[in-house]
Amino acid sequence: MDSAEAVVGRRHARFSGLVRPPREVLAYLRDAARLRAPRHLGHNRAGGAMVVALLAMLAGLVATGIMMRTDAFWGAQWAADLHEGFANAMVILIGLHVAGVLFASFEHGENLVRAMITGRKRARW
Repeated sequence: MDSAEAVVGRRHARFSGLVRPPREVLAYLRDAARLRAPRHLGHNRAGGAMVVALLAMLAGLVATGIMMRTDAFWGAQWAADLHEGFANAMVILIGLHVAGVLFASFEHGENLVRAMITGRKRARW
């Protein structure tokens, strides 16, 4: 790992590689449903979108949690309801993420859980 990787991460782990246009994500999901989705060394289009969605839910969860502890929003039911909504959405997204990892592991015949833990994935078939 060189010094640039230590600061911004490896190519497949950078945020810039996760954000793709919605049409690319939908095209990937369509291909995955047909078991024809291309294999990616980093996050696939759906995985990148999931990372962004999970980060957005986490930001909302943290923001509303902090809000509920301030004098301005103490006891505000709408803040509590919004916080609960973010929490429930996060649980749903986590379930979808796990299902997506299992599906992609099956589709491409590889152990993505191991790849997520080790950060290594075979480059070629």
